[in-house]
Amino acid sequence: MFWLAAHFPMLGFEVERGDDDTDRPGVLVHDNRVFQADERALQAGVALGSTLATAHSIAPELVHFPYDTELQTKQLEILAQATYRFSSEVSLAPPDALLIESSRSLRLFGGRSSLRRAVSQLYDRLGHAHRLATAPTPMAALILSRAGLGDRHGDPMETVRAAPLAAMDISEKELERLANMGMTRVGQLLDLPMDELGKRFNAELVDELDRLTGRRADPRETIQPAERFHSRLHLLEPIRGKDPLLFPMRRLADELSHWLKARCLGARTLTWSYAPFADQAVTLDVRFAQPRTDAKSFLSLTQLQLEGAELPEEVMTVSLQAGQITPLTSASQDLLARADDRGNTTQSELVDRLAAKLGTDAIAGLGTADDHRPELAWRWQAPGARASRPAGSPARHRMRAGTPAHHGLANAAPESATEVNRPLWLLDPPRPVIAKRFRLLDGPERIDVGWWEGDARALERDYFVAMAQSGARCWLYRDREQRWYLHGYFG
Repeated sequence: MFWLAAHFPMLGFEVERGDDDTDRPGVLVHDNRVFQADERALQAGVALGSTLATAHSIAPELVHFPYDTELQTKQLEILAQATYRFSSEVSLAPPDALLIESSRSLRLFGGRSSLRRAVSQLYDRLGHAHRLATAPTPMAALILSRAGLGDRHGDPMETVRAAPLAAMDISEKELERLANMGMTRVGQLLDLPMDELGKRFNAELVDELDRLTGRRADPRETIQPAERFHSRLHLLEPIRGKDPLLFPMRRLADELSHWLKARCLGARTLTWSYAPFADQAVTLDVRFAQPRTDAKSFLSLTQLQLEGAELPEEVMTVSLQAGQITPLTSASQDLLARADDRGNTTQSELVDRLAAKLGTDAIAGLGTADDHRPELAWRWQAPGARASRPAGSPARHRMRAGTPAHHGLANAAPESATEVNRPLWLLDPPRPVIAKRFRLLDGPERIDVGWWEGDARALERDYFVAMAQSGARCWLYRDREQRWYLHGYFG
């Protein structure tokens, strides 16, 4: 077994503080006392456990935030969902750690060092300080990560002996009793007889030591991947203006990006929501021509639409929900929405930008319809949608060799059958022409359909490929009254 533990020593502080007042010292407060402090506060002399009033007297510019265990647990779950891309066995170790059983993933990610580096890069991008450690048992990995001993070389089971007892799941009362006995390290506790230790303390302490050394199984409840993505950020102070909104939006976009990549999915639609303190939220829908997975694309397209949107004067909550999500397949040409090798904009990026600036109603694509009548053989479809051809409707139509030209035309149709595409340029409506001014190249092809829908939609035409006097390749037809029409041009 190979266990990777991730400890987030500043998780509560990072969740509460976010991107606000990062230049000022800050602390987390619980029961009116400093529960956690950042580096600036510690350098100013603020001590953990001091009252809030004392902390403010030492650092008047100090900002403080309440310690919210529920919010911290939610963020830990978000981190676990993002970590799911590395292993299907990810478990929570509240209040501030994760455990990853990765023995089955080592080969996929190129070994322990590569896997550990990839996990660390993930947490860096999500903006969380972390300590990683590996060990044969989950409890040993967890203790090493909490103690910051994960970077030491050698046997991790020997290294864990040097960890402080505070890194274990031991109550403060028992820690005090053990300290009074002169024991402050895990190794000192492991050297004691377990039977005697169980008599002096409780069975839970012995059980934890057995799980640490592997003498007892340590099953962990793994997370289940969420079926949908919906995350929100509640701001401590209202945000005025659109540019400052990009900070919390970037964090949500990163969360979505890692959630999608962990499941090999791409997002086709997003819904942003901007809620004031006491009023109705404003929503913003963003659509993509191709499934996207990267946060940069999410933000760039959203920012274009945000320019013309009317938002509340003060935003207190920003949320992001993934609407239409699709599996990433080899058939998708632009899954990561990146520019090509020369740095040029891809087709899907251009479609997305136009739709974001002009609106989705201003952009449309063309697709085929299951109808032999040329006027009805196409349809509007969403931009970037893959062209689908219903069963039975051919992509290419075989023109059979025709009889000598009608109305005394000098040239006959070819003797051999050829395959030609339908012309992309159709005239609406078809234009009456004089047949003698064209040279027939192929045909006729009879289209006789729609009679079951009434005379208004019935067609009985003989189509020909012809050459105009200008050299243009044309599509002509002759109706039942022997009249000739120009219906389109070939490219």
